[in-house]
Amino acid sequence: MIKYVFVSAALKAFSCSRGTRCLYRWLGNAVGAKGRMSQPIPDYYYERLRRNLSLCLKYKILEAGSQVLELGTGWVHWDALTLGLFFDVKTVLFDVWDNRQLAAFMAYLGQLNRWLPVSGLGCGHIARAQSLIAKVLRLNSFEEIYQVLGFRYVLDAAGCLKMLEPGAFSLVISGGVLEHIGREQVPGSVGDWVRVLKPGGYAIHGINIKDHLYLYDRSVSPKQYLAYSDSVWHRYLENEVQYINRLQRSEWLRIFSGAGLQVAEEVTSRADVSALKISDRYRGLSESDLECTTLHVVLQKLPAA
Repeated sequence: MIKYVFVSAALKAFSCSRGTRCLYRWLGNAVGAKGRMSQPIPDYYYERLRRNLSLCLKYKILEAGSQVLELGTGWVHWDALTLGLFFDVKTVLFDVWDNRQLAAFMAYLGQLNRWLPVSGLGCGHIARAQSLIAKVLRLNSFEEIYQVLGFRYVLDAAGCLKMLEPGAFSLVISGGVLEHIGREQVPGSVGDWVRVLKPGGYAIHGINIKDHLYLYDRSVSPKQYLAYSDSVWHRYLENEVQYINRLQRSEWLRIFSGAGLQVAEEVTSRADVSALKISDRYRGLSESDLECTTLHVVLQKLPAA
């Protein structure tokens, strides 16, 4: 618990001004880039690839020329990259700040190429991916890469999608992004990307509902934040550089339903929270809500009535 408190204080200090927030991102990117260039791709990245590819095939989401929107593309554009290697689609990469790391992108691409022969994926998908990877690995800039892969990079600090055409996208996808949107802004943000999704189109999202401070101190519960009221959390533990909105499974499902989306598929992971003293803020939630640490959903936009 000592490390939990220390890290929360450090992250809160980094959140105190625009300058410290920029410093945090610069340090995080510098250290993170070295790690991504020297270490293997985490296994869960391959799991995301398999899951996304399987879901797109299962629900027949993408066809030649379909448009994909990836929210929060981060360092290496993983979801957009892997779908673009296997499907002939056009993709918009949307983010609120530029965290792109070309060297890390290339390192991941090289590792992915070596993994493909043992991936168990279909021969046609593998051949297409290998051909594109060979082309991209010879390039020297993101601009050249985007031209080959059919990507367009869009940056908007306010997180607004007003520049994108309504009903244009067959798929909106994200991994570990939605939990970082401001709690009050979530309904509007969801409505924003539902607006650009075509009727009958799909959204695939992985939402990390864990306490992110748990990553630094495994002695606490993965849902440690359930023990704190809104006022205590905001005053002492919440930070802007690794902000999480603390929305729970049922709250997300309610927001999605209110935006005109229906759940086609849902997979969750859980943790035991029986040892936690749950704050009154969360005491009315179901056991499945309290235990949920990861929510993977496939959503379909309902046609207009």
